[in-house]
Amino acid sequence: MRREAVGHAGLGLFSILMTICFLAPCIVSYNPTCVSGTPFEGPSRTHWLGTNELGQDIWSRLLHGGRNSIAMALAGAAVTTLIGTLIGMAAGYFQGGVDQVLCRLIDILMALPVFPLIILVAVYFSPAVHWLGMLMGALGWGPCARIIRSQSLSLTEWNFVQGARAMGASSGYILTRYLFPFILPLSVAKLVLAVQAYLLMGVGLGFAGLGDSSDLEWGQMLHEAYDSGALAIGCWSLLLAPVTAVVITSLSIALMSYGFENRFDLLRSRNGRRLVVE
Repeated sequence: MRREAVGHAGLGLFSILMTICFLAPCIVSYNPTCVSGTPFEGPSRTHWLGTNELGQDIWSRLLHGGRNSIAMALAGAAVTTLIGTLIGMAAGYFQGGVDQVLCRLIDILMALPVFPLIILVAVYFSPAVHWLGMLMGALGWGPCARIIRSQSLSLTEWNFVQGARAMGASSGYILTRYLFPFILPLSVAKLVLAVQAYLLMGVGLGFAGLGDSSDLEWGQMLHEAYDSGALAIGCWSLLLAPVTAVVITSLSIALMSYGFENRFDLLRSRNGRRLVVE
């Protein structure tokens, strides 16, 4: 129960952060790209976190930047989990030549230097944040597919799967009716961890000044804080605001993963009992 309480706390915190960020236009009073004060103002009643070197409101930029950062992480995690689950299930179920081809593809992908490749793409093409997130997901599904394949290999040897095969059930029916209910909790767990990984990766790219500069996100705010010399003049809020947001968001995702681990295992066991009874 304690671990589930931790998971619920993490889910609640992450939901609150997402709600605040995605409702930013209704919450903040200033446009994040418009000058609303003098440069490097300190926190005040009109500017809760102060202003940056251009006089733009930091609080407004923090919430609008959070929308892009979280959306990028969710897009990358969704692509990674979808591709990894499909490839892993296919490799584990069909085995033989299909498994060998897909495993070689997974090995090649896992051997590629993903982060340097993303840096090259970001430097030369400056993609929007959602395209950057999907690119990270398209290049990072190898570990997810490897884990799903191992689980699928084990499930394929279970009696009810072999019995369905012997009765002439189609592969599509077996995959969706018997394997997927067991794979789903594992896929959800990988999705949660992927959101955290791609959030931090996106922040790192933004801090390096890569990607589309017109898309505000937390990494870009960190880059601006470093590049503008805000720390030298004591404008710490320009740095601490995005750092705190990243830490809290990453912590909430970690709490979800930790707290719901038992729930995922319980769901898999319930699915197993239901299929055995049927």
